[in-house]
Amino acid sequence: MRLRLLPCALLLASVALAGCDEPKPRGEAAKAQAAGGPKAPYDSAPVPAPPAWAKDLIGKTLGEAFPGSAKCMGNTDVVMKVYGGAPGGVQIHGWGWDPERKVGVKRVLLVNADFRIIGAGEGGVARPDVQAAGAGVTIPDAGWNVDAPVSAGPLDAYGIIDDKTTCRLGHIEF
Repeated sequence: MRLRLLPCALLLASVALAGCDEPKPRGEAAKAQAAGGPKAPYDSAPVPAPPAWAKDLIGKTLGEAFPGSAKCMGNTDVVMKVYGGAPGGVQIHGWGWDPERKVGVKRVLLVNADFRIIGAGEGGVARPDVQAAGAGVTIPDAGWNVDAPVSAGPLDAYGIIDDKTTCRLGHIEF
């Protein structure tokens, strides 16, 4: 009987990870936010500048900058930090996996409701929970963080696959 349940459990785990459009609580900050508790930690510093590779992308539409699209697995999980300096902003945390190439997403963009690129960040953040879920992610560092000068969502995250292609990683509203 247990052997019959194993394929069902694996299928459920892969569906849970593959259909990752809703923010999922991860870590203590996310669990507290999801339960209506304290919001993300506050940092009085200004939001950090985007990485050097992204400076020319900020303000463009996603379609202008990256006309192609691919499929990835991922999620846009939680606001990890709120920046209170000038300019203020947030740090968004999530994860991304390119199943075709079997690699974690290395660069991530945040876009607003108009598909304008408003933030950028890096992958390679520890997320052993994603690997442990058993949906084919083979690395423990499939996570990412993106800083953006906004105080509210909705926002969508896209992983950069190559110089013309992105893949959608998820959506968050805050």
